Amino acid sequence: MGTRALDEAVTSRRATEAIAEFIVALDLSAIPDDVLHEAKRSLVDHLAVTLAGAGEPASRRLRRVAQRLAPTTQATIVGSAERTSAPFAALLNGYSAHVLDFDDTYNPGRTTIHGSASVWPVIFALSDLSRLSGRRAVESFVAGFETQARVASAAGPAHYEIGWHVTGTAGHVGAAAAAAKVLELPADATVHALGCAATQAAGLKELYGSDCKALHPGKAAMDGVLSGFLADEGFTAVATSLEGRQGLLSVMSTDPEPKLLVDGLNATWHLADNGYKPYPSGSLTHPTVDALLALQERFDFSAREVAGVDVRVHTYAATVTGNRSPTTGNQAKFSLVHCAAMALLRRRLTLAEFEDAVVNDADVARTRDKVSVAVDPSQGKRSAAVTVTLQDGRRLDGSVLDNRGTPANPLRDVDLEQKFLAVAVPKLGEGAARSLMEQCWRLEQVDDLAAVVAVSAGVA
Repeated sequence: MGTRALDEAVTSRRATEAIAEFIVALDLSAIPDDVLHEAKRSLVDHLAVTLAGAGEPASRRLRRVAQRLAPTTQATIVGSAERTSAPFAALLNGYSAHVLDFDDTYNPGRTTIHGSASVWPVIFALSDLSRLSGRRAVESFVAGFETQARVASAAGPAHYEIGWHVTGTAGHVGAAAAAAKVLELPADATVHALGCAATQAAGLKELYGSDCKALHPGKAAMDGVLSGFLADEGFTAVATSLEGRQGLLSVMSTDPEPKLLVDGLNATWHLADNGYKPYPSGSLTHPTVDALLALQERFDFSAREVAGVDVRVHTYAATVTGNRSPTTGNQAKFSLVHCAAMALLRRRLTLAEFEDAVVNDADVARTRDKVSVAVDPSQGKRSAAVTVTLQDGRRLDGSVLDNRGTPANPLRDVDLEQKFLAVAVPKLGEGAARSLMEQCWRLEQVDDLAAVVAVSAGVA
């Protein structure tokens, strides 16, 4: 979209100001029941993946950095008895939430974003600074999620194709929205908080497969805390940081749709279409895994019987997950052939399938070599078609229209509970894990969120 079109799209209403007004006015009573429930589902999932990610080597390295730079006891680190400053706690918790690529995924046609990793850590960190009710926490999360989903959708596919990691860029703005809501900033200060975050927005896709990918939502959360406090102290931005001629949309996308920033405010709830991962890998690998697992369940064949596998997927799946020879678990999470090989060899895709030793196993490599991937224009981001050719010449065809965990094929509440308990019980103990989960399900009734978050550290 050219500059003139951008200007015309927002002349009647400044989008950044409209979003700020939405954030300030948002009240629990205005949030539909299904959206409220989705907020609680997201919290259960978020704590599960954050607890799991806290034990990763990269997360431990980042905690050592925090110990050196912010050796205070201000705020809770999920999955750790250590504490640090509020901004660094947001960084660490956001990092752990995304490091395993196991976190929630909002992926409509125009964008893909991991909505919780940059927003809940802000709310957690600020709950340690002043008493925060569960009601206000829900309002703040919904405000942050809806804001970043709108920014991501408005930036559109070109934003992602250029090379920006949307979870990092739009996540900055969503994190600031959540901080503004927690801090109860007025509309004018909220505008400035959004601008402070927009000018810090970053995250490069080139870093996928490295320790830096999870830094994107972590830094978004950290900068969201900073942006909220800057605005609270009177720091100024501009009223058009998102939609302006040289604002986030026009600079970071070649074809933005700024009207999507404000269309349906208070009526359309993006959180209702959030998704949750059954597998700890890039979401674009999931349709293929589902299709292969379904074929194995139906025909009961082994990987040794397979002569070849032809996979037809969306162009993003073929490119973003196109690493054919991963050597680390992080790389394998974005290797469609590795995920397919694991489905064939182990009939599952869990954290164990991304251990470095597994990734470098000779039998795994040979199985990866059997898988070919082609772009199929008829496939969407949530679908895939596969053909398995067996050694005896049989051809088995399978397809998935909507992979598990997406809105059209959602994980049940009990599935999310199982995902949470599988991680939380070994780390926190049976009683504490179940108590924490129960408090998530009744979040709007909780008096003090910090007490809930403290349980997740294992020190309550």
